Amino acid sequence: MAVELSKARLRLINGVNEALLKDLIDGLRDANPPVLTGREANEILQAHRVTEDKTGLLVDMVCNKGDTASTIMMSILEQKDVNLAKHLGFLQDQPASQQTPRMEFNESNLR
Repeated sequence: MAVELSKARLRLINGVNEALLKDLIDGLRDANPPVLTGREANEILQAHRVTEDKTGLLVDMVCNKGDTASTIMMSILEQKDVNLAKHLGFLQDQPASQQTPRMEFNESNLR
C-alpha cells in the first residue's frame, strides 16, 4: 500500500486542500495505534506555509511508516473525500464484494 500511496503522491498533493489535510492528520493521530504523533503533526503543519508542501511531507512520512500506515491514510481519505479517493484509484467503482477490504474508521474507533 505504501507503493500505491507513493505513486499517487503528486495527484494527492494537487487534490488536497487545507481542511482535508487537517482531517487526514487528525485521523492519523486518532488511529489506534496512532500513525502520527503530536510532534509529527505539528511538524507537518508548521514546516511549510503552502498546503501542497505540507501534503507532500505527510505522504512521505506515512509512506516511510509502511503499508499499514498507508492503508490507514487511504481509508481515512476514502471516508473524507470519496471523489478524490476514486480519482487517485484508491476506490474502484466495483461491487463491494470485489473491492479490496480496507480498515473502517468512524468516530468510535478513532478515539
